[in-house]
Amino acid sequence: MSIRPVFGDDVFPFGTHVYREPCLDLDAVLADLPLLKDYGFNMIKIQEHWSADEPREGEYDFTRIERLIRRAGELDLGIYLGLTMEQAPAWVWRKFPDCHFVYSDGRRHNQPAQYTIPMDGKPGPCWDHPGLREAAARFIAELARRLGQYRNIWAWNTFQEIGFWPNTAGKLGFCYCPHTLARFREWLQDKYGSLDALNATWQINYGAWDEVEPPRREEPLAPFIDWRYFMDDVYMARALGFKTRALRENDPYQRPVFSHADTPRLGSGAEWAWARAADFFGTSNYPKWNNGHPWDDPIGSEPGALLYEIWEEMMLCTDLARCNNGRDRALWGAEFQGGPISTSLHYGRKPTPKDLRVWMLAGLACGMTGISFWNHRVERFWKEANGFGLLDPTGDSSERMNAASRIGKAIQRRGKFFSQAQPPRARVAILVNEDLYHFFQACNGEVIHHYRYNMRGIYARLWRLGFAVDFLDADEVAAGDLRHYGAAILAMPLSLDAEYFAHLIDFARCGGLLISEACPGRWDKYGWCTVAQLVDGGEELFGAKHEELVMVKEPKDEQRWMPEQRRFGEFDATAKLTGIGDFANMEVLASFYLQSLEPVAAEAILMRSDRVTGVINRVGAGSSVLIGTFLGFGALAYRDVDQGTDQFLGALLDKAGIRPDRCGGLLRRRSEYSGAEAWFFINAGVEPVCETISKEGFTVARPFLDENISNEDTSSFQLRVEGMDLACVLLE
Repeated sequence: MSIRPVFGDDVFPFGTHVYREPCLDLDAVLADLPLLKDYGFNMIKIQEHWSADEPREGEYDFTRIERLIRRAGELDLGIYLGLTMEQAPAWVWRKFPDCHFVYSDGRRHNQPAQYTIPMDGKPGPCWDHPGLREAAARFIAELARRLGQYRNIWAWNTFQEIGFWPNTAGKLGFCYCPHTLARFREWLQDKYGSLDALNATWQINYGAWDEVEPPRREEPLAPFIDWRYFMDDVYMARALGFKTRALRENDPYQRPVFSHADTPRLGSGAEWAWARAADFFGTSNYPKWNNGHPWDDPIGSEPGALLYEIWEEMMLCTDLARCNNGRDRALWGAEFQGGPISTSLHYGRKPTPKDLRVWMLAGLACGMTGISFWNHRVERFWKEANGFGLLDPTGDSSERMNAASRIGKAIQRRGKFFSQAQPPRARVAILVNEDLYHFFQACNGEVIHHYRYNMRGIYARLWRLGFAVDFLDADEVAAGDLRHYGAAILAMPLSLDAEYFAHLIDFARCGGLLISEACPGRWDKYGWCTVAQLVDGGEELFGAKHEELVMVKEPKDEQRWMPEQRRFGEFDATAKLTGIGDFANMEVLASFYLQSLEPVAAEAILMRSDRVTGVINRVGAGSSVLIGTFLGFGALAYRDVDQGTDQFLGALLDKAGIRPDRCGGLLRRRSEYSGAEAWFFINAGVEPVCETISKEGFTVARPFLDENISNEDTSSFQLRVEGMDLACVLLE
């Protein structure tokens, strides 16, 4: 775990946000602190604001925050303090008129308002401006020295919900100011070494480095890949880094520093770079904000909606944040939904006690080591007014506050375990590639949504089958981390770099199972199509050649993800692929692309009529599988038609010796620390499930909350889990 010099490694940080500017009544917030202590919170979140605390250059005013910190200290409450540097003071914009973000057409993003609501001042100024960055670092240094004297500060957060949003920059994004363009050219020189090498890669003809420009109008160009990587991964990590350094160099007690993302960007590798800019990482969790996707089958019931909150909004998002955070580091639910979602006139349903219980258990199951609610009381201002609070504007109790308190106290009774426990490494990895993400981002239309939807569907299939999943980015693959896994899934891999693919070849040769969807490497990293229609080394690895590619209609003549046909007959009819050999009597729904293959050394495993559409090939000690379609699209759409793809994917993994973790009708997730484990059981159906469960060598099985355990003997116990619910059993 990351170093915790103040609150120790036996404390589970359990907090709630209490303060940000503008604050109507600081005295009321102070009056609530003893109440929060009684409810079992051991930490409060304070959001600091540069614009409020340095209203004139060099004049610092931390008195309001210090009142809160001191009172919290008297109550033995820790402080999670978040910086809001994107909300810059008015004098900054006047002193540095060229510090605005600049759009590709030369317009400035001009929003000097002093409010944190909404979006915390994002996107703020451009941190590549040297004068601005120096001024910000001076402020952070003063804050760390002044507030750092208080021992009850537990952690600093350099950026809550990282991002450039909101902006109207489209795919090209920020920032085209001269400072960022200069840094971009410096980065390119370091990456390519020479202008000739850059020209050869981009297939372009610059005569001098100062001529190099990112795209300004057309996105599907080779420079787009480097441009978006630079802004999303390099610029943002560097912005996080200078804030982290200023805190570390001036904090007398060297508290841990972190940042957190909003809903993770599935398929992107940027958050791996962000997480490594400090000591640990976090995520926001607002399960009732989004529920499903427009391409999914409609959600027609409250249990169906809760299921999406469990598997997607909690477990998928937290699994992804855990993986980009890295092993053996703290992971915080840094903004955890406490009350109804409110966005102007759109007012959501209040979370029930069951909602909060299953959300919190799902977070723990995926490795959360700290939780901080947003907020202790409802928001007061405009767009978010009357939303998000565990408590209403008046009154000292609510059902949701009581539920959060009960679970928080139970977690803290086992603080040593839950502050350190982590899920064991999964056997299955879904591969994430930032260059592939940017390739789809650059494509005409909204193809990035297809990529993310398909990956989400693959996760959903594995989740309901009972397979735990890790996400692995390209740098981890290059570092050899893939060797820890039994199987790796290459999702919608239309653009691939041959050097990256060479690592996947090594993985298969050394005993792994590589499962690739259709057309791996049809384009190279920079958008040039490959002659063989497969990445270099693909024909050898998969033991097959590309034969033909068609697009297939969706079932029932519907149109959720398919584009319009440009002429009648452009798309083939809906198709189901038929399994043969070891996969006889299985079916796979073809979605979007359908690639037929010519086996050379491989064995056919899927057919469409007389055409091979899936192969498996022995490679060294392992195997490779090439499926001529995309497995994720039908996972949550056309469920009545797509009954067989789950079975097929499970059979592929079974062939590699990878089994799901489930106990009859219950899915199971594990978290472990120091010889003890927490087993989280998920009932994804609407009816109660009762199972007899082996203790697997443990001697004691205890309910975590009020789990229904009965008939316990030395080797097993019975557990009943209600419909659409989670239970947790502690084993020693």
